[in-house]
Amino acid sequence: MGIVNYFVNPKTVSKYVGKGSGIKGWFLAVSTGMLSHGPIYIWYPLLKDLRDQGMRSGLVAVFLYNRAIKIPLLPLMVYYFGTVFVVVLLIHMVIASVVEGKVIEMIER
Repeated sequence: MGIVNYFVNPKTVSKYVGKGSGIKGWFLAVSTGMLSHGPIYIWYPLLKDLRDQGMRSGLVAVFLYNRAIKIPLLPLMVYYFGTVFVVVLLIHMVIASVVEGKVIEMIER
């Protein structure tokens, strides 16, 4: 978190995941949520700091939702359930995360 605080300032946060971030903010939240590893309690303080610096609540929800997609486990999932099922499930999970993020932002207003 110290490294993030050193490199990430409020201006950078607002540019990439702030109010005017647009589609790139949603894409960044989805992709970083998928790539994140480790226990969730490690991510809460970092997300709080980013939120305090201007990150949108909807993008926080999208990040947390997409943590359920574990890239290292995808080959095992394909082995047991098949490629078509996994691809359809992942597409639905990403779409549902964006819908949830939009709902969170609507409720917040």
